[in-house]
Amino acid sequence: MAGEFDPTNDLGLFPEKSFIASCHGFLLRNDPVKDLCERYIDKGRNFLKVLRRYDDLTAYVLGREEAVAGNSVKWAVPFLKAFGATDNGIYTWCRDHMDLMPGSCQAMRYITNLMPSALVASEYEHAIMPLSDALEAPDCSIECTALSLDGSTFGRSDSRRIRELANEIASLKVPSTVYEIDVPMEVDEADVRIIKTLDRIFQEDIPDVFCAMSLMESIDPMNSFKKGYSLVNMRKETSIDFDSTVMVGSDHTDFQALDLVRDKSGLSIAFNGSEFAVRGCNVCVMSNDSTVVAVLTQEFFNGGIQSVTDLVSNWDRQYLKKTDMPDRHLVDCMLKAHPRKLPDVRLVDKNNIEEVSKLSDAYRTKIMS
Repeated sequence: MAGEFDPTNDLGLFPEKSFIASCHGFLLRNDPVKDLCERYIDKGRNFLKVLRRYDDLTAYVLGREEAVAGNSVKWAVPFLKAFGATDNGIYTWCRDHMDLMPGSCQAMRYITNLMPSALVASEYEHAIMPLSDALEAPDCSIECTALSLDGSTFGRSDSRRIRELANEIASLKVPSTVYEIDVPMEVDEADVRIIKTLDRIFQEDIPDVFCAMSLMESIDPMNSFKKGYSLVNMRKETSIDFDSTVMVGSDHTDFQALDLVRDKSGLSIAFNGSEFAVRGCNVCVMSNDSTVVAVLTQEFFNGGIQSVTDLVSNWDRQYLKKTDMPDRHLVDCMLKAHPRKLPDVRLVDKNNIEEVSKLSDAYRTKIMS
């Protein structure tokens, strides 16, 4: 564990590396937005699947100029309100149903003692507040999606109309068609139906319900654009460039931030990443324990990206036991947590990205709740 006394701070010297991460996948096993939709909205699981499909289609497949991946957290808000969600209700639900990844608290405490750290979370602040308390990492800055439901009032007819639209969305079928980024493909017929239906709902129907439109427009989601901006802002504040930055992401909204760090030869980790997330990384991790991120971050802190590349290229138990590591105790803790099989850690390049992205997406589906 990094020591409490750091002489570089007393001398006024800037730290050499920085760390930034999203929450779902790395710190949270569960998806709070999905949980809330299932809790409050009729057929909420499929409802959110459709919203997220529309999100991906408009941002990554159609490439609409105004589309930014991650707006589904904004679109879901008036529907949650119409089905009876309150600020206290969703905070209590998120707090009581928080499912932390094993090793996440220890990993974050270790990393925040090592270098300037920040979390960028797409989730609502109601879910991030109890997570912040659990992490006990006060020096870690956190940005998330701010939300206030109680300040908005829906009449009965307004709520009824929004619930009708929710049912229409939830009735749509999400196809299994997989699209590749920047590769022209014919859009599936079911996806065309999703696009046309949600275009109408968000461009015509929702604006007709003033209170719903006003509430939705008050939300400033932590989407893919804002995550990328957070990286740029942290770079300005710390004077640490992207080649000295660790970025950990998991969701499709993390692609831009991961890609930005990877292109500058920083450490870009897709941890239990979706297929889109893996396409932005240079290291892919598939693990049911977060400790491995602390190991990779310590290696990067000590020796840079080439040191991490060498470590991952020799990723096996015997090598990890015998080689000289920056923090032997940390590595031994990881080995102890995985007595049978190590976390699956792979370098990602153009030669294996198709294979690794599919493996990671399948693993993510298997272990994430």
